[in-house]
Amino acid sequence: MFSSVSRLFSPVAKVSQFSAKRYGHELAPRYKQLMKKQKGRVTVRTGGSIKGTSLEFGSYGMRLKSEGLRLTAAQLQAADNVLTRFVKKGNGTMWKRLCTNVAVCIKGNATRMGKGKGPFDHWAARVPTGKVVFEVDGMHRHAAKDSLRRACEKLPGIWEFIEKSTPARAGFDYVEKKPEVDYLEKAKENPTREYANFLKSKSAEFTKFSGRK
Repeated sequence: MFSSVSRLFSPVAKVSQFSAKRYGHELAPRYKQLMKKQKGRVTVRTGGSIKGTSLEFGSYGMRLKSEGLRLTAAQLQAADNVLTRFVKKGNGTMWKRLCTNVAVCIKGNATRMGKGKGPFDHWAARVPTGKVVFEVDGMHRHAAKDSLRRACEKLPGIWEFIEKSTPARAGFDYVEKKPEVDYLEKAKENPTREYANFLKSKSAEFTKFSGRK
């Protein structure tokens, strides 16, 4: 009896925490449904869209200056390995603004045409002109520029170093930030009849006797 009671109050060994290990490439989608896609072309932004062409998190970044291209996961990983040598814990922070979501399938040489696209080979991402790929913060400007330049040497294409003050890009053209329009002052210049009466009611001649019976 006493032995069973002592077992209840005996110390229990700590349960080891389960840590799931992620297999595969770091730049591959975590939750993916492998769908074979056409080779396609990198979109050309002709409508003036500036999405993804300016900094969102860091103070410095690297942006594609040449024509749009397709980057493989191995190329991005090589650039990331170079960048992590300079951006370490306590010496800055880095962000990757790209996700490899295009499954590239390759057929072997001397293979007959037809019968599908071939087996999966690697992941890739389509990068349009002006897309920001890497961002860093918490570093000196010269150190950030040197580390980003060394990282982009591993990537094809021409890249440019950008800051917070660098204007956005719409394709190959820079887009200057337009001044904000003060619509209230614009309405006062040419007011409607109702708005003119409202402005007149706020004058000292009318507010002096407002609230009297």
